[in-house]
Amino acid sequence: MARMKAWSWGLLTLVGAALLAACSAWIASESYVPSGTATILLWQWGAVLLSMLIMATWAGYLANGRWIGVLIDERNRISLARLQWLLWFLLLFSAYFTGAVWDTAFGDLPVVETNLFMVIGITTGSAVISNVVVQNKKADTSPTPNAVPPAPTPGVPMTAATAVDPGAHRMGKADVNASPADASFEDLYLGEDATNRQSVDASRLQKLIITFLLVTVYFEMLWSAFVDASATYHAFSMPIVGTNFLGMLGASHAAYLIAKASPKQ
Repeated sequence: MARMKAWSWGLLTLVGAALLAACSAWIASESYVPSGTATILLWQWGAVLLSMLIMATWAGYLANGRWIGVLIDERNRISLARLQWLLWFLLLFSAYFTGAVWDTAFGDLPVVETNLFMVIGITTGSAVISNVVVQNKKADTSPTPNAVPPAPTPGVPMTAATAVDPGAHRMGKADVNASPADASFEDLYLGEDATNRQSVDASRLQKLIITFLLVTVYFEMLWSAFVDASATYHAFSMPIVGTNFLGMLGASHAAYLIAKASPKQ
């Protein structure tokens, strides 16, 4: 079994490398032929994005036995921090990969301005800090008198021990699921502590909405940049984000992390 799993991971690596190599060859072959076709670079970016998504999905399946496994953390919950990190990773690095290969015809790498580096820093740093907070909560074994017992699963009888013991589905102060199969998208909205596991967490909801908003906005900016670079045949640069974009992103993550670290009673 271990040998089979190792073979599967090796196959994933080879397939992923082959997909990205094929995308690179396609982009490079077009970058030296100024055809003026505005859509061609969009298709190439889409191919790179799809290749990265296939690799992430496949890796999640190998790790957790589910196609959304890349989003499931060690608590067997779908992690909001992982979701936002994955969205920004796929969006930014697929675009930079495409632009970097395209720009080989122009002798340089795509320009990345300072604010975009700050976007990468905020999203990455937020995910790391979130994980540190979770580890601290898992290690906190002090009594939690107001912990909410886990909700009953339809069709599955709840034992007396589970109904009485609020710690049946928690580790320290943190809420956990029994297995990756129990992870669901409600984990993105509901609290992740033993005390608020059945309540909608407003800080998580606002971060989820703002993340999708900003990712959508930057996706549209990248779309326009790729159309422009391909149609007029010039070097690609990553679109510039303004202070309002950066401020909304930073405020959203700060509010989320503060609420996450705050004790729940």
